[in-house]
Amino acid sequence: MPDATAEPAALNRDRRPGPRLVMVHNADDDHRIVRRLAAVEGPGRLVVRPTPGGRTSDLVLDILTATGRSPSTLLADRAPADDAWLQAAAQLSADQTRHLVIDRAHRLPGEALELLAQLGRRALCTVWLIWPTTEDNAYVPAPLRAFRDAGYRLDAIDFPAFMRELPPPSRVLTGGLQSDAKIPWAEGTGPALPMQDFPVFLAHCRAKLPGNTFTAVRAVYDHEVHLADQWLTRRGLAGHHNTPGSERHTRALAARLTFYLRDHRIGPAPDQAHALTRLRGIQTALFFRGYLLRWQYETLGAGPTTRLLSQLTARVCDKLRTAATIEDAAATALSVHLSHGPTGLGLITCGNTAPDGSTLHLPPTGSPHTTEETRYLRVPWRWRTHRHASIELNALQVLHLESEDPVTLPEHAAPLIAAHLAYRRHQGAADTDPLFIHPDSPGSKSPEPGLREAVMRTCYRIHFNPAWLHRSHCRHGDEDDHDARQAGWMHHRGLDLTALSDDIRSRL
Repeated sequence: MPDATAEPAALNRDRRPGPRLVMVHNADDDHRIVRRLAAVEGPGRLVVRPTPGGRTSDLVLDILTATGRSPSTLLADRAPADDAWLQAAAQLSADQTRHLVIDRAHRLPGEALELLAQLGRRALCTVWLIWPTTEDNAYVPAPLRAFRDAGYRLDAIDFPAFMRELPPPSRVLTGGLQSDAKIPWAEGTGPALPMQDFPVFLAHCRAKLPGNTFTAVRAVYDHEVHLADQWLTRRGLAGHHNTPGSERHTRALAARLTFYLRDHRIGPAPDQAHALTRLRGIQTALFFRGYLLRWQYETLGAGPTTRLLSQLTARVCDKLRTAATIEDAAATALSVHLSHGPTGLGLITCGNTAPDGSTLHLPPTGSPHTTEETRYLRVPWRWRTHRHASIELNALQVLHLESEDPVTLPEHAAPLIAAHLAYRRHQGAADTDPLFIHPDSPGSKSPEPGLREAVMRTCYRIHFNPAWLHRSHCRHGDEDDHDARQAGWMHHRGLDLTALSDDIRSRL
């Protein structure tokens, strides 16, 4: 076999460092490559096995399938080819894929290799082409012009060198549930706690729980009271411009409290016992500050403590990634996390979203010199002719715009937002451009009616029934029939914040 490095060395002459293409010559189509590619797969590495005899448009479907998308939903969505390649690049960028391995690349048409070269350059990953060499194609040159024109640096190696240069990733063996140093009992196996209200919660725990279990519950409870008291001093009750106990003051505190409970304390709790104990501690801290946080668990049905935890679990995120497009998965993840429809998602900009998708800032509106309690929602004037119910604007104002805290998403949900942000960046979106756009008239129409249908369609695919989102003909009604102040995360968990009377506050 002639020296395979002669041609790449000539092609790389006087070229600046750029993306890398590695041609792996698999002499005689060695069958050992199949087992090797299965071992190579892991974090940061993606192995694609193209459909035999497929067309140019089938390659991007094979890549999206390798990232975890369901082939049936890919065929059902039928995204345009250009948009599908942008989604693939966004998914590779969000997954931090650094090595893209294409098996049996000699069967791909030339146009597919050109699109593959553009994909690797967008995603900033090394492209490995497994190129079998047999007697039939030993003298057929590989079509490398597309990669050369895209600025790739070309290398050619054989199968043993491939085994040395791209070794299998280290495997991490995971066992069963293990207790954490911060968790007094094993995660997922919390004790069954009494449901009495916070004034007598600890007394009933002492009477019904074993001594060591009560000690652990008491430690979590005391720690939560301390954290909640610190939060009330530094953030919850700070910076208000209205009289404590007034309606506007209570409403602004409830908005901040929603962020605190949903993103930091109750939502991400490791189990039901932690969620209930933390809730009782926060109720106690609020009571001594003159506010009553009621939990009406009788309205939640069986297993009310399970409703306290975040419904955006790792399993739900895996289903979203498999069954939905990048945009639909991000919109559904935000809707599930906020326990609210996609109202206001069209106002989120790319600059307000963290690159890793961990946090996003919902857009505060109004004058920067105006207090949080009196800010209002300003909608682009072009949207006013495109069905925007006033009740939705009021609900968004109450839920989000009266708190400047960022929305913090669970760790397993951040890649969904990061993938959609990368997708918008590949479309050329700047920091001031919206994160979600109308597919046909971006900038002229609100994307929220379309997002609402996409969220409901995605929830149906993953067999998730959101209590806050129904169609208008549903006998339970939809979100337009609810009071704006009763919509959102706290309402669907039976939580309600009220201010105590001045007489009671004076005695605390």
